[in-house]
Parts: sequence; C-alpha cells; structure tokens
Amino acid sequence: MAGLCFQSMLAGCLLIVAAAGAEIRLHTPLQSDHKAFAAFMREHGRAYSKGTAEYDHRLALFSLRLNKAAQQNARPDRLWTAGVGPLADYSKDELQQLRGWFGSASSTRGHGGQMQRTGMFLAQTGSRESAAKKALPEEFLNWTKLSSLSATLDQGQCGSCWALAAATILDAHAEIHKSAQRSFSVQELVSCVPNPRNCGGSGGCQGATVELALNYALNAHMQTDDQYPYLGGDGICVKDSSAAVAMQVSSNHVQEDITQVGAHEAGMLSSGMHGWERLPENKAEPMLRALYERGPVGVSVAADGWQMYSDGIFDACDKDAVIDHAVTLIGYGKDPSLNNQKFWLIQNSWGNSWGENGRIRLLREDDDEAHCGTDRQPEAGSGCDGGPAAVKVCGMCGVLYDTTVPHFGAKLE
Repeated sequence: MAGLCFQSMLAGCLLIVAAAGAEIRLHTPLQSDHKAFAAFMREHGRAYSKGTAEYDHRLALFSLRLNKAAQQNARPDRLWTAGVGPLADYSKDELQQLRGWFGSASSTRGHGGQMQRTGMFLAQTGSRESAAKKALPEEFLNWTKLSSLSATLDQGQCGSCWALAAATILDAHAEIHKSAQRSFSVQELVSCVPNPRNCGGSGGCQGATVELALNYALNAHMQTDDQYPYLGGDGICVKDSSAAVAMQVSSNHVQEDITQVGAHEAGMLSSGMHGWERLPENKAEPMLRALYERGPVGVSVAADGWQMYSDGIFDACDKDAVIDHAVTLIGYGKDPSLNNQKFWLIQNSWGNSWGENGRIRLLREDDDEAHCGTDRQPEAGSGCDGGPAAVKVCGMCGVLYDTTVPHFGAKLE
C-alpha cells in the first residue's frame, strides 16, 4: 500500500533484518531484479540505502515475490495475474500484522442483548420461505457506484482491518438508507472498542472482530471520521461514552452472544442504525440476499496469498484456510473473458494501489460445499479466549464462514 510507515517502525524493521527468515536465505536476486527494485522503491516511496542490511533484506524479499509472480503468470490456465504490488517487500511478520484480524471462531454459544434468530433479516420481504424463493440476479454490482466506496481505505501498518471493514459497511448502509450521518470513525473503533476476551486479537491494531465493532456502533453514538480522524495506530479513546463503559462492564457476556448466528436489535440511533446480524455460517444464499437487499456485507477471509494479487479472479487459497483478515463484500458477477467464471467482488483496506484499484475478485462456486475445509489454528489466529479448537470454513479463502450486515432504515418486526 502507499504511504508506508517503515520510518516509524525502524526499530522493528531492524529486528526483522537481524532475523531474516528462511524464506529468503536460499534465494539470490538476479541482476535485473536490482533495476526492478529501484523502480519499485521510486513508485512506492521507499528510501532504503544500498549497502545496508535493510536494503539487502528488502531486495531479497522483493526478488522472491518477483520470481513467484513470474511462476504464477506462466500458468496457461490461470484465472488471475500476480504482480509486485505495494506489499512486495513486506516480511512474513509484517504481512501477518497487516492482516491483523483473526476471525470470531464462533463457539455457537450466546448470552446478552436482544437476540433474534436468523430469518429476521429476510422478514422485510415477507415470510422467510417466500423471501428465500425470490430469485436473485445473476450479477449484482450496484453498490460499486456508492460514493462511500469510491476510494479504498489504507490501514497502514496497524492491524485495524476489522475496524475499517466495519466502518466501510456502516458508511455504505448509511448512504443507501440516506442517513443523516454518512461516516463512522475508524479511529474511534480502533481506540474505544473493548475486547477483554481477546476476540480476534488483543484489540486495536493487534486485531479484533467486525462483530465487536458493529456491537459497539449499536450501543454508542459514534463520531464521524472528520470528528475523530484515523491515526494508523492504537491511539487513546478520548470519547466519554457511557455506552462504551457499559459495554466494557458486560463485555464477557456480550462477546459470547455476538459470535452467535442471529440478529441484534436496539432502539433506532440518530445514525439510522438499529441493529446488525451475523448470517448463517458457510452459506452463500443468505450472504447474496443480504448484499442484494440491504447492502455491502462484512466478511472474513484467509488473505495469506493476497499480497501478490494484481488482477483477475483469485483461486489460490487452500481449503484448510486460516481466517486472518476482515474485508467488505460489495458485489458479485461473472467475467466473460474468463469463460463467464463467477466471482465475489471484495473491497480491501490496503489502498488503491493494491489489486484492482484496491479490490479483489474471489472465485465463486455454485455449491457451498465445493471448497470447504477446517481452520485448525483458531487458537493462534481466530476466536475469543476459550473458543473452539477448530472451525469449518467454506468458499474461496473461507469467504462464506463469518459474514455480518448492519440494519439501517425501517425497523424490522
């Protein structure tokens, strides 16, 4: 992404250089790689000095990614093209920090809050049965025209993707439903959302979940980005919010509840938000319907292979995906240049210079079970303290596993 924060993380970078990983020890940059790296540095504002350990380390990482991109692009049947984008010189640790979100790893236990079973969301179009039978279009990209989605946010080197994904869907739904409040502060979420059970990380730049962010937004009158601008760091919660304090006191109960599938409702806020919903796990139809009938959806993904994505339909995630990133689903369609291959359109938070103007298309299959596996590392990368040992994840990069949508507009009964 553009606008890197390497200068402010110099000490951390030096430690990384001192402990250069095995991933680059056996790779020697080609002479042509030096020229390509110089162009990369100019394009992305790097200022490494030749002859330093930092320069050699970053060059080796860049050269390794350049080689891997060439291998991907040599495949005659490929659906996507790799490139040396803004993350090509990141170390493995830095990429993990960038993703920063580790999923909710639902244990399907719940407590607290006014909870309604899934199907409440579908009630707006009549009965659940009739809503389920209503045909969905083969393609739907209407939300890409929203002004709130016109620019892709850049989280910097803070693991705040969970907060950016939540703010992105809140902003989009506020625009769709013509709310008086059109933006929700990312920094307020990063600095103020309580997370004592370490759901998705230890909070702030160390990771949390979209569910936590939406539950906070439902219980606090949030400020706008102009009122509380993004810092790219943890910051200090400067908001005197009684709702936030109340959430902190009862958070152990609330956080068990928010991992459950179902809808959470409250009184109508001035922002127009009156609830949010966690959709059924590993099911495409509820996610498609939520996207089409309500607006963009927050989704969890395994983004471990995304740094080299340039364009096309990404299909390189293993079935046993480790969920580690939060993004926004903004549409779905098919690509006539790729034999009408179906895709999910995802908006990321790594800036406009990554991917397709900050977005990625993921392979979409007709059968929900066609690409299912097990995330066997929730203790390391997904879930709250005391959560399950493993979770089933479906869809390319686990995109069907954990999906959430806010409720704006007319309150559902």
